[in-house]
Amino acid sequence: MARVSAMSLVLRGMCAADIPDVLDVQAAAYPAILNEEAGFFLNRLALSPATCWVARDAASDAMQGYLVAYPWSGGLPPELGQALPSLPAGADHWFLHDCAVHPRAQGRGVGKALYEAGRRQAWEAGLRHGCLVALAEAVPYWLRLGYATPVGVMPGLAEKLRQYGEGACYLARAMDSVVDRGAAGQGG
Repeated sequence: MARVSAMSLVLRGMCAADIPDVLDVQAAAYPAILNEEAGFFLNRLALSPATCWVARDAASDAMQGYLVAYPWSGGLPPELGQALPSLPAGADHWFLHDCAVHPRAQGRGVGKALYEAGRRQAWEAGLRHGCLVALAEAVPYWLRLGYATPVGVMPGLAEKLRQYGEGACYLARAMDSVVDRGAAGQGG
């Protein structure tokens, strides 16, 4: 567990008891069509508990945001909302499935704190590349963190991205061991 005193946050690994609060943050942060069910979060938590994080207010314990990520192959992103039977063998990417911040906490560095905690864990696990699907309004944030559209066409990607709405982009980057400084304090 990490305490981020300047932001009054406690960052820690997600547990099953957090799921109702995660669902509340998700409902507040996203349109209903993008909301995933409790079973989705429990599936990802069971597959990769070390890569799922929550941020809670240190004083009130109110959920401020969460991050769901897991080792992935770097190919097409998984289906939105679908359970996975297992993670890919030989996964070499950190797939950041979701980083959501409650609207009451946006602009306070919650998303950045979650991202940095998750990325450090991914680096320690040997994952040297990151990938994600960014919703249209979040693309500029992820570009500032060094993500870019991969070169080349991945067959089937356009169909996958339609699940996320118009303007969603698949983005990737090489990871490094140094915390990004360029986007500190920006975004979620």
